[in-house]
Amino acid sequence: MNGPARQLRRDAAIRLVQMTRGGSRAAAARYLGITPGALQSATVTVRAWQKVPGNADAYQEALERIAEIASGAGIKAPSSTAHRS
Repeated sequence: MNGPARQLRRDAAIRLVQMTRGGSRAAAARYLGITPGALQSATVTVRAWQKVPGNADAYQEALERIAEIASGAGIKAPSSTAHRS
Protein backbone atom coordinates (compact mmCIF):
# COMPACT_ATOMS: atom_id res chain seq x y z
CA MET A 1 0.00 0.00 0.00
CA ASN A 2 1.51 3.26 -1.12
CA GLY A 3 0.57 6.34 0.88
CA PRO A 4 1.57 8.75 3.64
CA ALA A 5 3.43 6.21 5.78
CA ARG A 6 3.72 8.09 9.08
CA GLN A 7 0.07 9.16 9.10
CA LEU A 8 -1.10 5.69 8.02
CA ARG A 9 0.87 4.06 10.85
CA ARG A 10 -0.52 6.54 13.36
CA ASP A 11 -4.07 6.15 12.06
CA ALA A 12 -3.78 2.35 12.00
CA ALA A 13 -2.67 2.30 15.64
CA ILE A 14 -5.64 4.49 16.57
CA ARG A 15 -8.10 2.37 14.60
CA LEU A 16 -6.75 -0.89 16.07
CA VAL A 17 -7.14 0.50 19.60
CA GLN A 18 -10.71 1.47 18.71
CA MET A 19 -11.36 -2.04 17.37
CA THR A 20 -10.15 -3.67 20.59
CA ARG A 21 -11.21 -1.17 23.26
CA GLY A 22 -14.00 0.82 21.63
CA GLY A 23 -14.35 4.53 22.17
CA SER A 24 -13.58 7.59 20.12
CA ARG A 25 -10.54 8.37 17.98
CA ALA A 26 -9.57 11.03 20.52
CA ALA A 27 -9.72 8.51 23.40
CA ALA A 28 -7.66 5.99 21.42
CA ALA A 29 -5.09 8.68 20.57
CA ARG A 30 -4.84 9.72 24.23
CA TYR A 31 -4.38 6.06 25.20
CA LEU A 32 -1.50 5.82 22.73
CA GLY A 33 0.04 9.14 23.79
CA ILE A 34 -0.69 10.78 20.44
CA THR A 35 -1.14 14.53 20.70
CA PRO A 36 -4.34 16.21 19.46
CA GLY A 37 -2.35 17.96 16.72
CA ALA A 38 -0.86 14.69 15.48
CA LEU A 39 -4.31 13.10 15.57
CA GLN A 40 -5.76 15.94 13.48
CA SER A 41 -2.90 15.78 10.99
CA ALA A 42 -3.24 12.01 10.56
CA THR A 43 -7.02 12.25 10.22
CA VAL A 44 -6.94 14.95 7.53
CA THR A 45 -4.11 13.32 5.58
CA VAL A 46 -5.52 9.78 5.69
CA ARG A 47 -9.04 10.89 4.80
CA ALA A 48 -7.73 12.72 1.74
CA TRP A 49 -5.65 9.66 0.76
CA GLN A 50 -8.68 7.37 1.19
CA LYS A 51 -10.60 9.37 -1.44
CA VAL A 52 -8.36 7.90 -4.14
CA PRO A 53 -10.23 4.92 -5.65
CA GLY A 54 -9.29 1.65 -3.98
CA ASN A 55 -7.34 3.11 -1.08
CA ALA A 56 -10.13 3.04 1.53
CA ASP A 57 -11.01 -0.60 0.78
CA ALA A 58 -7.36 -1.70 0.74
CA TYR A 59 -6.71 0.09 4.03
CA GLN A 60 -9.74 -1.45 5.73
CA GLU A 61 -8.75 -4.92 4.52
CA ALA A 62 -5.21 -4.42 5.81
CA LEU A 63 -6.49 -3.35 9.23
CA GLU A 64 -8.79 -6.37 9.39
CA ARG A 65 -5.87 -8.70 8.50
CA ILE A 66 -3.72 -7.16 11.23
CA ALA A 67 -6.55 -7.58 13.76
CA GLU A 68 -7.01 -11.24 12.71
CA ILE A 69 -3.28 -11.93 13.06
CA ALA A 70 -3.19 -10.27 16.48
CA SER A 71 -6.23 -12.17 17.74
CA GLY A 72 -4.90 -15.44 16.32
CA ALA A 73 -1.64 -14.89 18.17
CA GLY A 74 -3.56 -14.36 21.40
CA ILE A 75 -2.71 -10.67 21.62
CA LYS A 76 -5.29 -8.90 23.72
CA ALA A 77 -5.81 -5.24 24.42
CA PRO A 78 -4.43 -4.15 27.78
CA SER A 79 -7.00 -3.28 30.38
CA SER A 80 -7.73 0.37 31.00
CA THR A 81 -5.87 0.11 34.31
CA ALA A 82 -2.69 -0.81 32.42
CA HIS A 83 -2.76 2.54 30.60
CA ARG A 84 0.55 3.52 29.04
CA SER A 85 2.01 6.90 29.89
